[in-house]
Amino acid sequence: MRARVIVVPMLLLAGLTGCAAGGGAAGEPAAPAPLPVGRTFVSTGVTSGGQPKALVDGTTIRLTIGTGNVIAVQAGCNTVSGRVRLDGSTLVATDDLAMTAIGCPANLSEQDSWLYGFFRGRPSWQLTGNDLVLTGGDLTLTLIDRAVAEPARPLVDTKWTVDTIVASGGSASSVPSGESATMTFTGDNRVSGYTGCNQFFGPVTVAGNQITFGVLGSTDRACPGAAGALEADLMKIIGSATVTYRIEGDRLILTAPDGSGLQLVG
Repeated sequence: MRARVIVVPMLLLAGLTGCAAGGGAAGEPAAPAPLPVGRTFVSTGVTSGGQPKALVDGTTIRLTIGTGNVIAVQAGCNTVSGRVRLDGSTLVATDDLAMTAIGCPANLSEQDSWLYGFFRGRPSWQLTGNDLVLTGGDLTLTLIDRAVAEPARPLVDTKWTVDTIVASGGSASSVPSGESATMTFTGDNRVSGYTGCNQFFGPVTVAGNQITFGVLGSTDRACPGAAGALEADLMKIIGSATVTYRIEGDRLILTAPDGSGLQLVG
C-alpha cells in the first residue's frame, strides 16, 4: 500500500499555528486584566480640566482593592465601596457602588459626593509599577502605592492614638470631641496607655498578626460621660484577650473576634 502525502499550503498552516498560539478562537474576548488585590493607593494630586484641584485640608484619597475585586475609597469621611472589574483600561462597577452615611462637615460631604460620582462614572485606569492614574471627565486622580508613600510604622515604641471605634456590625464612629485614648507597646512584651480616663498597663504577646493581651491593671478613677464611654469601648477590644492587627502606614487597626475594633494613628 502506498502512503498518501497531504500537502498543506504554508499560509494555511501559519494561520492554524497562529490560532493555536492565541489560545482561543478568532473573535474570542480576551480575559479581563487582573486588579491588584491587596494593594492600597493614596493620592498625590488631583486635577480638574488640567488645573490642580485642592482636597479638603488634612485629607487624602485612599483606594484599597480587596478580595473579590471589592474597592473601598475614602477621603476623610465616608467610604465608597463595591465590586469592580477592568474592561480594557476602564474601571467598571459590577454592582452599583454604595457609600456610608456618616454625618460630615459640608466641605467633606461635597468631597465625598464628587468622589462617589467619579468612581461611578467608569474612569480610565493606568497602573505603572507603583503609580496609578485614574481619569474620568475632566478629573484626573494621581495615586501611589501606600507602601511607598507611607511605610508602615513599627508596632513597638510608637504612641498610638485612637481615632475610630468600629462596632461589631461594621459601623464606625469617631472618638468624642475633646477626648483622647492612647496605647504604646514596648519591646519587653508590655503595653501601657490611657483609656480617656484611667491609665492602664500589662503584658502582651505578639505572634504573627495577632496580639494577645494579658491581665491588665489600671487606675480606678470614676469616668462619667464621654470619657467613660470611650474607656468602655477601648477596654471591650483589648479586654477580649486576642485581637488581629495590621498596620497601614501610620494607622494601626485592631479587630476583635466579633468584628468590632479600633483604628489608631501613630
